[in-house]
Amino acid sequence: MDAGSLYEPVSPHWFYCKIIDSKETWIPFNSEDSQQLEEAYNSGKDCNGRVVPTDGGRYDVHLGERMRYAVYWDELASEVRRCTWFYKGDKDNKYVPYSESFSQVLEETYVLAVTLDEWKKKLESPNREIIILHNPKENLYK
Repeated sequence: MDAGSLYEPVSPHWFYCKIIDSKETWIPFNSEDSQQLEEAYNSGKDCNGRVVPTDGGRYDVHLGERMRYAVYWDELASEVRRCTWFYKGDKDNKYVPYSESFSQVLEETYVLAVTLDEWKKKLESPNREIIILHNPKENLYK
């Protein structure tokens, strides 16, 4: 089997950030809204100025800004991310999405690791943690 055929791109899901008890919490959009956001993102058109209604039209996502705004009431705008890679910190009970730019770096590094079969690459995350990509076939618990 060709090593390149082992790579399968991840399907992104869209999330928005809410501040709950003074802490950032990333909440996934429902599948329909996430798919609409992804289709708008992949439409080939400039994302600036693109507005995608979500949550039954109660919120608008300004795609270029990556912000979510309430339509009918006053509420703080929330950050939106197209998410593919996540981490779980020591004090986190949920997975947190990496930034889109760092997720792109992780994905590019992962593609190279899979296609060239070169593992144990080290990356430094934005929060200064070291990430090591391991071959999924390797037994780490020998």
